[in-house]
Amino acid sequence: MKVSSPEVLNSHLKPLCSRDNHGMKYEGGSSRSNTANQASYHCGFEGCSVRYDGTDGYYMLIGMPDHANPVDEPGVNLAKCPRHGRWLYRRENAKVGPGFGWFCGVEGCDYCYDAI
Repeated sequence: MKVSSPEVLNSHLKPLCSRDNHGMKYEGGSSRSNTANQASYHCGFEGCSVRYDGTDGYYMLIGMPDHANPVDEPGVNLAKCPRHGRWLYRRENAKVGPGFGWFCGVEGCDYCYDAI
């Protein structure tokens, strides 16, 4: 049995950017724009600065590259995983047809809230 830890962000997620619906890429931490050294996903499409991690949910980094400040992404972080208390992320959800679902990003957690 796999034990999930709320401290571990799964590196195999497929989150969608909250602004442009493009797939986001995993960043293990310690980059010029990620000064908190915290694993997260980033969009990067045409300069988009939206990021996701389970602790902060969706947010933007402002003031790159020397010093970045996180700013909440308004109206996006609406639900947390009832098991881990971490913000959910958006991804395509084929089981409900066209649309997406909100999923927990904690490694080993299968919690999903379907949205159409």
